[in-house]
Amino acid sequence: MNKNGYPENEMCIMCRGKCCKTMGCHFSPDDFANLSFDFLKNEIAKDFISIDWWEGDPRPNGTLQQVYFLRIRNKNANIIDPSWGGFCCLLTDSGCSLKFEERPKSGRFLESKGDYNSCISHYTKKDSAIDWIPHQNVLEKLIETLE
Repeated sequence: MNKNGYPENEMCIMCRGKCCKTMGCHFSPDDFANLSFDFLKNEIAKDFISIDWWEGDPRPNGTLQQVYFLRIRNKNANIIDPSWGGFCCLLTDSGCSLKFEERPKSGRFLESKGDYNSCISHYTKKDSAIDWIPHQNVLEKLIETLE
C-alpha cells in the first residue's frame, strides 16, 4: 500500500465524485496535529466535520456499545450525525475543495481501479472507528458540549 495514499487519477476526475455523493470521508486520529478537546472543538467549528459513530464494537469480541469517530460533514447535516449516507459538503463541480494532503485518510486512501465502480477503500469506516477507540472520552465530551 502507498503510505501517503492514492492521488487522484484521470478516472477520479471523470467520475466527478461518485463516492463523495454517498458520504463524507472519515478521519484517522493521525489526520490531526493535536487530539485535545480544545483543538478538536476548533476544528469542528470550521463547519465541515461531523461526529459519527459505529454501532457496537468494531473489534472482534469487543464490548463497546458504540464507537465515535470524525468524518467530513454531509451537506445540510448536523455536527452530530450518525447517518448512513449523504452528499459530502466539500464536493464542488471541480472535485474536493481540500488539497489532496489535507483530506481525511479515507479520502487519500481511496484507490481507483480503472472504472467508476472499482474504487477500493484502503482505510475503511471500520478502520477509522477502531483507531478512534482510545479517544472516546474526548469525543464524548465534544458531543456533550455541542448538543
